[in-house]
Amino acid sequence: MRTPLMASLLFLMMSSPARAAVPAGFVETNYSSTSLGSATGMAWAPDGSGRLFITLKNGVVRTVALKDGALETQPGTSTLVTRTFATEPAVHTNSECGLIGIAFDPNYVVNRYVYFFVTVSASEQRIVRYTDSNGTGVARTEVVTRLPTQGQNHDGGGLGFGPDGKLYWAIGDLGNGSGVDADLTSMAAKVSRANLDGTPANDNPFNDGVGPNNEYIWARGLRNPFTLTFQPTTGQLWVNGVGDGYEQVFVVTRSSHAGYNDYENNQPAGNDYITPVIKYRTNSTDQRTFTATGAVRSGGVTTFTTTAAHRFRKGEKLSIEGVGDTSFNGDFYVASANNAPTTTTFTVAQPGLPDATSGGGSANTQALGGSITGGTFYDATLFPPEYRGNYFFGDYNSGQVTRATLAADDSVATVDAWGTGFSSSVDMAVGPDGALYAIGHTASVVRRVTPAASGQKLVVSGLNLRLMEGGRAVFTVRLAQAPTAPVTVRVTRALGGSEDLSVMGGGTLTFSPQDWSVPQAVMLEAVEDADAVADTATFSVTSEGLTDEAVVATTIDNNSPRLVLSTARLSVPEGGTATFDVSLSLRPTSNVTVTVALTQGDADLTVASGATLAFTTSNWNTPKTVTLQAAQDADNVDGMATITVAMPGLDARTLEAVEADDEPLSPAISSKPVTAAVVGAAWRYDVEAVGRPVPTYSLEGTVPQGMSIDAATGLITWTPSAVGTVDVRVRAANGVPPDGEQTFTVTTKADEAPRAVLTRPTQGERVSGAMGEFFGDCVDDVGCTRAEFYVDGTLEHTDVRTDNHFHFGGEHNRWDTTGLTPGPHTVRFVVVDTQGATSEATVTVCVGDGSCEAGQPDAGTGTPDAGTSMPPPEEDSGCGCGAAPVAPLAWLALVALATRRKRSRAE
Repeated sequence: MRTPLMASLLFLMMSSPARAAVPAGFVETNYSSTSLGSATGMAWAPDGSGRLFITLKNGVVRTVALKDGALETQPGTSTLVTRTFATEPAVHTNSECGLIGIAFDPNYVVNRYVYFFVTVSASEQRIVRYTDSNGTGVARTEVVTRLPTQGQNHDGGGLGFGPDGKLYWAIGDLGNGSGVDADLTSMAAKVSRANLDGTPANDNPFNDGVGPNNEYIWARGLRNPFTLTFQPTTGQLWVNGVGDGYEQVFVVTRSSHAGYNDYENNQPAGNDYITPVIKYRTNSTDQRTFTATGAVRSGGVTTFTTTAAHRFRKGEKLSIEGVGDTSFNGDFYVASANNAPTTTTFTVAQPGLPDATSGGGSANTQALGGSITGGTFYDATLFPPEYRGNYFFGDYNSGQVTRATLAADDSVATVDAWGTGFSSSVDMAVGPDGALYAIGHTASVVRRVTPAASGQKLVVSGLNLRLMEGGRAVFTVRLAQAPTAPVTVRVTRALGGSEDLSVMGGGTLTFSPQDWSVPQAVMLEAVEDADAVADTATFSVTSEGLTDEAVVATTIDNNSPRLVLSTARLSVPEGGTATFDVSLSLRPTSNVTVTVALTQGDADLTVASGATLAFTTSNWNTPKTVTLQAAQDADNVDGMATITVAMPGLDARTLEAVEADDEPLSPAISSKPVTAAVVGAAWRYDVEAVGRPVPTYSLEGTVPQGMSIDAATGLITWTPSAVGTVDVRVRAANGVPPDGEQTFTVTTKADEAPRAVLTRPTQGERVSGAMGEFFGDCVDDVGCTRAEFYVDGTLEHTDVRTDNHFHFGGEHNRWDTTGLTPGPHTVRFVVVDTQGATSEATVTVCVGDGSCEAGQPDAGTGTPDAGTSMPPPEEDSGCGCGAAPVAPLAWLALVALATRRKRSRAE
């Protein structure tokens, strides 16, 4: 889950958007929004656009953006301007269900894919993917379906991409103990792993082909893995698990077993189980007493011996008190903790004190909360140097933010309370500006934490990048404070780095006293090569008089063979057969055997031949045929089945087989009508109906003038000529009664003028070189046909396309400014919609090192032509368009349920 409901009633009643308490030397800025109620997660778009995606429990995804170095707000207020990215069509929101996870594709800069984890019903969760088209989610695709849920709690929701380029997600035990311990048939209580197309990764540890195991499983024994994140430097997977008696953070590797529901923070030593790297008692603390001689200090290291197993973890902060020799007392971090076979000793550092022996007293742990939530690694340079690589995580119950530092070997060095009052905390993220951001579930507040003062330095966000071979990735750069004169920053590949990695854009950046706080993007590119070895290079970020920074980039390289199926869906006639072909994408290193079997669905569909296929290093790319057969049955329902094609331990694919029944079936219309139209624009609705024989289509009753339907395909076309409403009735008939009918109303509005949104360059931006950025978007109710790019009043380029996203030169980094004289120049971005209406946006840029006057138009403002209108971006209006707040009685019921499920657990 990403919306834990384990808080006490008192805490829920006290939750408010009050200011949090951050450590000395840091400041917090609060941004509010009524449209962000019931937030469940957050993530920054990794393209340098400065957009923060926020998921809401009810299925809505909203974005807020950095503007002029701060989050964009309504003028004169701290109220955020938010925009809708996507709305999931079906969301089950009971208890901890809903839209509860978000992750960006590792090649998002190129493919614009954003993934979400959503509960779609009381019995199913899915991972879906949208394409980010100019800030709007389109082309929704279901990547992984049939993920388990009971429609209650412990749904998990953690989602992310690993250093191997694979998709990882986490699901809990569904609140009823599903999938725990050694159960390898269910994805419940597990971390799972897939290829980017949603198929099981070929080297998942429990892949047994067509055997009983679920092929997706990567790790197991997790009660409620609420969030997960990958450590930027090492690529290790850190999983935050909401507990029964302990909140636990695990570093999860291939086939890891966290022990639930047999163990919580008392996992046995050995290879069978992993132990938490961080833990704290759920809504309480632990206390352990020392033996009579249980405090021994030698050479500045003290070994304490407890009277019972302590279960402390390295880096945990303890308060030592009551020891006979008071020099042993105080607050210390566990330096080493022996939990097996000796479970009663641990050490702390007490340098500078004489050797001594004493005893008595006790060790007490910190009270950090009772429901661990989202965590993030600090991978930027705005915070002081000692914060780099630190791990921050929140707690829903206490509103506590905890900071963990890591030792040189990446083990946990210290765990300490850091900030308080982060109400109903659910997630945290580091922004492209280097700030730490946090969001709560009930507070409707985005919190931004920055150092109070940092001095002038380069602020780099994204110090450790991973990019797909053949892909691109972005990190951002800005300054920590305003300079007195323009500052030039250069990015170059350090000597010794792989030449397969290079700077594609942003190699030279210029910051003025006006735009110093606006992050600028540096784009890296990785070429494809023939080997399967990850390439690495370090990129130096330098500016005269400032400390250099380094960004380490590593490629994601996967050249293993994959199964290739001739189709993903096959229709098999009832009483007959149908075939598909199988081959491999690459030559395998040795001979492989592929198995084909029915794994789910109608048993009338069977594999008639080709259940076992043998591929060698010679014939790997020669297709082999599989024949499916559908038995004759008495019903008139098209049976469906999942056919799994697998190379055990290597790869797996699924095919959907459909039994084409031959009994008559009356038609039923399944498509959803299009009910909005624009005057003068072509309106289309493709009616879809299922029936046997194939139905024909007709319009019934009073047909709107000019509207027609294709009787064979069901496609309705119409070009409305006036504003208003019309009623439409469509019939599907095939001679088998009853006919299918659908009635709906189409509302036609007048065509609206477009709106030009110029993304780059921005007002006052200093530009130079042959690879400048000049691009933007056209926002229109029908669509735009082209954009015109003017420089100093001269038309320099026209980009003609249909996706409403336009570039100078047709793509990024194609604006050549080398011929422009140093100094100010005016650039104009004009968009034209399908009706010929136009809109424009104009800014002034500064070319080269020339002097540029101040006082130009505001950045990014659009200047529409006379007579056109420009709708403002969607803003918070208090209309309650977001999720409604939960009523007090509902909260009482949910808390009572949560309390029953979260019983204290003895060791």
